[in-house]
Amino acid sequence: MTETWSSLRQGLHAVLYRHAWRLAGLLAVGILAAAGFALWPRPAPPAPPATITAADIETAQDRTVIVYVNGAVAQPGLYTLSSGLRVVDAIVAAGGLSDQADPTCLPNLAAHVKDAKQITVPFLGRCAKGAKKTKLDINSATRDQLLAVPGMDPSLADAVIAYREAYGPFQSLNELKSALGIDAALEKQLAKSLTVS
Repeated sequence: MTETWSSLRQGLHAVLYRHAWRLAGLLAVGILAAAGFALWPRPAPPAPPATITAADIETAQDRTVIVYVNGAVAQPGLYTLSSGLRVVDAIVAAGGLSDQADPTCLPNLAAHVKDAKQITVPFLGRCAKGAKKTKLDINSATRDQLLAVPGMDPSLADAVIAYREAYGPFQSLNELKSALGIDAALEKQLAKSLTVS
């Protein structure tokens, strides 16, 4: 039995000795394959989808608003503004008030801007219905201000100024009819926008 074991051992040594370089090569290939597998770059696992809540969407929408500014401003148009701004900021973004703006009939300048709203700055003499309207003093109005009054044409505005320079201030609006010769219908129309002080 000892001889059998000894001869098996010698036979195994002989086989290993004869094929040592092949076994070493197989072992090296195995080690390289294992290292390559361990070091091979793998794609990162996909990130879970981000969840967006309704509150997140609402917060994002609340950060900016788009408003339409028109009327007596330097540059009417659509403006994207921060939601915390006020109507006065929208008017400034539109270049500010033009010379034809009616300062007595402006929208609420302190109000917060709201998305998809229109901000209208009225022209002189064209204040929206229902708004309190201050009449223009005929004795201190400039030619441009007079021309903004509905029913006033250039020749009548020049006649009003010439009358003031020649005879002093108007005492009443009736003088438009008696001194300048306008008819009663036009006098009534002008009286809606003019006053004497």
